[in-house]
Amino acid sequence: MQKYSSIILISTLLLSASCETTPPPELTEEDLAELLPYVSLGRGLQASLDTTTVRVISDVNTWIAYADSLQPLMPFTSPDFETEMVLLAAVDVNAGGYDLRFELVESLRDTVVATYRLFSPGPDCRPSFSTGVAFEAVRIRRTQNPVRFVQIEEALDCEPN
Repeated sequence: MQKYSSIILISTLLLSASCETTPPPELTEEDLAELLPYVSLGRGLQASLDTTTVRVISDVNTWIAYADSLQPLMPFTSPDFETEMVLLAAVDVNAGGYDLRFELVESLRDTVVATYRLFSPGPDCRPSFSTGVAFEAVRIRRTQNPVRFVQIEEALDCEPN
């Protein structure tokens, strides 16, 4: 019995020693994300949009059409469409207490990734039940790369701990 155990152990060791593990490929500069500066044009909680909307707006006429349907908390600042484009994220919500903020815009390989956070009332909150649209529009430098929007959701507690 001990002879068979030794043979099995030696065979297992030989098999595992013969397996080569390839090292992971080295990261190149292309693999690293580059943070892109962005500036908020405005944000708000009311709009004449009836669905969640994420848009890349690269001309003044399209911007005017969207801006007319949005009710920002403060007046929008104006983008320069010669050198900039607008990223818009708008989420249809069914209660008060929501907010939306862009957190990060980065270039990763050949894609721009725009991450925004949708804040919602936590379970200890008593939200008002009214429809609204949480939105923010930001401007970034013009790019030909496609933009991918990423939404992160976070519930905020109302009672202090």
